[in-house]
Amino acid sequence: MYSACVQDYAQWRDVARPLLSASIAPEQMEWRSSVRFEPLASDGAFELTPAATPLRLSRQLIELLQTLACYRQPGRWDLMYRLAWRSLQKPRLLEDAADPDVHRATQMASAVNREVHKMHAFVRFREMTDEQGDKKYYAWFEPTHEVLRLGVPFFCKRFPNMEWMIATPDGTALWQDGELKYVETPDRASLPKADAHEGLWRTYYRNICNVSRINPPAMRREMPQRYWRNLPESVEIQTLLREGQSSFALRQREAMDLEMTKARAMQRALTDLPDYSGGPTACRRCDIWRNATQAVLGEGSTSAAIMLVGEQPGDEEDLRGRPFVGPAGRVLDDALKTAGLERGELYITNAVKHFKWQPRGKRRLHKRPDASEVSACNHWLDAEVSQVKPRIIVALGASALRAVAGMTDSIESARQLQIPHASGAQIVCTYHPSAILRADPENAHQLRAHLIGDLRRARELAA
Repeated sequence: MYSACVQDYAQWRDVARPLLSASIAPEQMEWRSSVRFEPLASDGAFELTPAATPLRLSRQLIELLQTLACYRQPGRWDLMYRLAWRSLQKPRLLEDAADPDVHRATQMASAVNREVHKMHAFVRFREMTDEQGDKKYYAWFEPTHEVLRLGVPFFCKRFPNMEWMIATPDGTALWQDGELKYVETPDRASLPKADAHEGLWRTYYRNICNVSRINPPAMRREMPQRYWRNLPESVEIQTLLREGQSSFALRQREAMDLEMTKARAMQRALTDLPDYSGGPTACRRCDIWRNATQAVLGEGSTSAAIMLVGEQPGDEEDLRGRPFVGPAGRVLDDALKTAGLERGELYITNAVKHFKWQPRGKRRLHKRPDASEVSACNHWLDAEVSQVKPRIIVALGASALRAVAGMTDSIESARQLQIPHASGAQIVCTYHPSAILRADPENAHQLRAHLIGDLRRARELAA
């Protein structure tokens, strides 16, 4: 049985190397921690016989062992030797994350690396002046693990032109004239507890700290209270925490007020929802109703296979309360007859149910409804489609196409398309009869032929 008492990685390495070379199993070795180095001792039961081949440990394993040596726990030396011995038997041991030794070593290494990060974050230098009047800097840090040697290189690169000392219970790092030394830790009572700039640092800290963003649990997790006693700003932390909690409570009240505002806005919106109970005759979703005589509803067979949708009622339709009974209606009736369709077997309606007009002397001239007005009437048109359930919907004109398909294509291009409706019906697009009335004789003849042809196609599709 062998035994050794070591303090750091270098001592452990010097003892472990001949043991590993002689293939001494971990259970044949006893490791202890002590400030006093006791080299390898044996009870005489085993002899060290070096192996024929030299030791080969991976760089990854060596770096892990150096990190584990800083973990403040007596069992670290046993785990380090066990990992080294097993790696000689199984070179890819560290790739097995589920192995108990590898898993434990990974956790310990993470804890050490975390402590190095805390050292970089929470070391605070205080200014000192020596007998010659030269400025030097001192810091006291109490790490959970023995991370002084791992953490100090960061400060050597950060403050290469200063003379400084970082003291810990495990030892002290001294940087002088560009050279790093490790010395015994001096009596802490002889070291300064504050310097002339401490008040300035506290003022700076208060000004850069955003109290409204303080999250006390997260802050204590990232900056545990065991570090506070060595931080000059620690006297400000409790005050900042109280201010942060007050700010947090204020933000909560503001958030609640905002939610109440949203709730009230939603309540108003629900109150402002349009009332459909009176039907199109009582609709006030747009302003066209104000100058119209009455709403003009659709008419025809409620089981029709074909539904014709125009733009809006005209002057005669507004006065009589029926769709397509004016000049455009007469053009439509003639086209239906030529296409072989009976008006009584169809359902005829408009995208907009009220007449929009502008005065011209004693006459009321048609004025095209805009997109918002067409959209305002969609509810009524959708209700008619749901009731009739047509197989074919004929959109007469651009406003009708916008209403039934949501498209803004030209009539000429839309006529060539196969357009599905959300209800499952097929949409056939064609010219409005009023376009024939407004066109010159030659174009009127061509538009009328297109209208008749599209109506015939609708009849064939419906059949």
